[in-house]
Amino acid sequence: MIALAIAPDLMEEALLLAEPGAERDRAAAFRRERNAIYDLRDPEARDAQFHAFNLRWFARFGLQTRVEEIVNERAGFTTRLCGARIVRAITRAEEGADLVDPASRAQKTAGPLLVLRLRPQSLLDRGALQALLRHELMHVADMLDPAFGYERALPASDGGPSADNLLRDRYRVVWDATIDGRLDRAGYGSPAVRDARAREFGAAFAMLGEAGRTSFDAWWNEDRPTHAAMAAFAAGPVHAAASRCPVCRFPVASLDDRVRAIEPPVAAAIREENPSWRSEQGLCSQCLDLYEARYGTASDRVCHY
Repeated sequence: MIALAIAPDLMEEALLLAEPGAERDRAAAFRRERNAIYDLRDPEARDAQFHAFNLRWFARFGLQTRVEEIVNERAGFTTRLCGARIVRAITRAEEGADLVDPASRAQKTAGPLLVLRLRPQSLLDRGALQALLRHELMHVADMLDPAFGYERALPASDGGPSADNLLRDRYRVVWDATIDGRLDRAGYGSPAVRDARAREFGAAFAMLGEAGRTSFDAWWNEDRPTHAAMAAFAAGPVHAAASRCPVCRFPVASLDDRVRAIEPPVAAAIREENPSWRSEQGLCSQCLDLYEARYGTASDRVCHY
């Protein structure tokens, strides 16, 4: 069983969010004990007391056990880790799991460090937390499996940055499909998750047409995916495409007609990254959507970067 180190700021905010939902007597004890710490005049002693208080109540509210139980479901790979740490995520998009090398060279023989990034509110919803961590920890299990052959960087394409972005996105879609398929067969899935992954796969591989569903089913049912196979599929799916996008160089069945009405700032951004591109050459839907999201000026679009 692997122990988790919890970042103090994540622990404190999660406790404050958990307090209103606690039983009345327990919430009153939490508040009474916490308020008493403010009476300490020595700043260092006060900080030490708050840290001890947060550790104690994080366990009392069951938040520590909640995460440890999910992580230790996969005891097969936790034995290959040197430790695990949970840090605070600001947004939902930042939540996830990753592996990092230990800071100390002496520790490297014990394996990498598991880092989980979670929002404080995610710790309070047991069902959502289980779904998130089971999915993310399957990523980690694959990364640690020599047979999977994980490599952090995908091969660079010959189509420039836009093509590289699309390749990474398609690879992620395929990997997510294999993970949720395996979780489904382990009893942790739902029809809603499968439908969502199928829609995501269909959008990422629209050029496959009717064959896209068959490809999705094959990846969903794949029990032993490998990094190399997924990367190869993402880079060059088998299909009967009519042309290639002049920007990302991926084969597509047809180019997007919306390029005729492209906004000048969007066209300028495309030409800046792809000097030889001209609007009459056309653009695939994914490239168009990507550039419009980043550089479009439509009044009804709000972008956050």
